[in-house]
Amino acid sequence: MKYATKTFVQNYGSILLLLLGISIGSLIGIFFPHIVNNLKPIGDIFLNLLFVSVIPLVFFAISASVANINGDSVLGRIIGMMSFVFVLGIVVAGLSSICFLYLFPVDAPLPIEQTNKIIETVVHDSWGEKMVRFLTVSEFSSLLSRQNMLAFVIFSFLVGIATRKSGASAETFRKFINSGNVVMGNLLVMVMNLAPIGLGAYFAYQVGTLGPQLFGFYAKPIGLYYFFGIFYFFTVFSLFAFFCIRAKGCQTLLAK
Repeated sequence: MKYATKTFVQNYGSILLLLLGISIGSLIGIFFPHIVNNLKPIGDIFLNLLFVSVIPLVFFAISASVANINGDSVLGRIIGMMSFVFVLGIVVAGLSSICFLYLFPVDAPLPIEQTNKIIETVVHDSWGEKMVRFLTVSEFSSLLSRQNMLAFVIFSFLVGIATRKSGASAETFRKFINSGNVVMGNLLVMVMNLAPIGLGAYFAYQVGTLGPQLFGFYAKPIGLYYFFGIFYFFTVFSLFAFFCIRAKGCQTLLAK
């Protein structure tokens, strides 16, 4: 029993602290809305640190992982399986969302001002142009924006492949991206140690300023979103894990 409790705390302690911070922040927003403006900078600082850490972390993690793969056949299988799982995941998630919204429709209309703003921001172009904008960017600096994350992932993947093809000439660069992967991983751990406080302050501000809307207009969509997310995690992800390595995959998923 003592070992099981210790293991549970090790696996889920950070998540419990995160939920505790969010809960406390939400309660502060409900009962002390007059102080949430003072907490907003704390939440913004945490989110900004998290956002700027994600971009280099994604680059080093993907490029280092691809660069360290031994054998072209292994890389080909990984690319094929990754593409298959990516497309299959999109299709399953899309169809599941459509079915779920058909069974539980969200009939709360958007305010007319917000509807008009959404219509005005829609870009009318062809599917080919949409695909180009979705997968690539025209400037290197645009890759560093989290709004172009897919293009950045593709670029990081190609850098990893180019590093493998360069052989011994790229050994120094390979060591650099491997070291960068370790450094950015530790940086993310440092930032996430602040998550209970940062997200607590963020939720305090959101609940304190948008409380009536969160518990009114957005209550049903948010409730359905979290219910569907939990259902999707325990069903679809478990099926993916089961099809990969059968029952052992489901046990590994639950252990995580």
